[in-house]
Amino acid sequence: MSGESKGVWVYLQHARGDLTKDSLELLAAARGVSSKLGQQVVGVLVGSGTGALAEKAVAYGADSVLAVDDPVLKDYFNLAYADAIYSLVSERKPYILLFAANEVGKDIAARVAFRVPTGLATDNVQLAVEDYNNPALGQFKNLLIQIRPDFGTRLARIYTPRHRPQMATVRPGSFSPLDPDPGRKGTIEKVPFAPREYPARVAEVRDLPPPVPDLAGADVVISLGMGILKDGSGNARDPLEAYRYAQQLKETLERKYHLRAEIGATRALVYAETKGLEGLIGKANQVGQTGATVKPKVYFAVGVSGALQHRVGMQNSAKIVAINTDPGAPIFKIAHYPIVGDLYEELPRLISAIGGGRDA
Repeated sequence: MSGESKGVWVYLQHARGDLTKDSLELLAAARGVSSKLGQQVVGVLVGSGTGALAEKAVAYGADSVLAVDDPVLKDYFNLAYADAIYSLVSERKPYILLFAANEVGKDIAARVAFRVPTGLATDNVQLAVEDYNNPALGQFKNLLIQIRPDFGTRLARIYTPRHRPQMATVRPGSFSPLDPDPGRKGTIEKVPFAPREYPARVAEVRDLPPPVPDLAGADVVISLGMGILKDGSGNARDPLEAYRYAQQLKETLERKYHLRAEIGATRALVYAETKGLEGLIGKANQVGQTGATVKPKVYFAVGVSGALQHRVGMQNSAKIVAINTDPGAPIFKIAHYPIVGDLYEELPRLISAIGGGRDA
């Protein structure tokens, strides 16, 4: 089937009349893959009245857009959306099909993969194109290599050589959207949709408030790790003191610089259920492989060692400031501003330096 399959397809999510940021990131990821394959990037847009969104997808990197546009598809309904996408896939046979690894993407990607049928590699943070040789199966040219964290400290490389399309979900925040080009040319094709009788229907759609804290939407994330349990001399410290410093830094950034700041945490600190942080640090604060993926303007890693599970959730931050007593901590390998020192001394200095100590 691989010989007749062509095109790097991207499922384009939209909400409140606009393409989601996750979709724009996927288009950037697809362009990187397509440049190595010499194939086109095709956006798949499902909904109602999506003409302007198709044009935006072209500006952000799509060579063409297949728009399944029908009033029945006005609201997201996984059975109908899966029908629309599966119909296109079975008829036109893409080489690759990408979805965002968010709630909607995970929901619909698995349904489509099951029906094709093909494999689905989930929660990828990188994509590559390489030749692949398997002693039992033979050699495969220009295979999509799907790269994701495993449950240790390594990155796993997933190979799906025998079926097309190769399907993958990509973690939000793993790629940066391309700069839009309003003059970019592309084709937009409207595709008819024939709905069937479904055992359920969408009765009402309600917007839920963003998660608290809204880590993905923050300009600045201040993350705390297990290092807050001790000072630079190894003496036990009250972690609530570190949290209060983080809160003071957050308030200073918001008040003086009008930046949206949130407090995050490592998985280890969340699951330690540290006494004194009850109700302050929980699963909603977790950054990393099994938590939120963030890409803020500034990321403060406070007492964070920098295990791979944490790094994959924040390594694409624009600027990373790390405070740790261990000069060999893995977090320093990606930090733009490494500070080797006692966080209980360095955090107050940092707050004062940015203006929190003068008129706070």
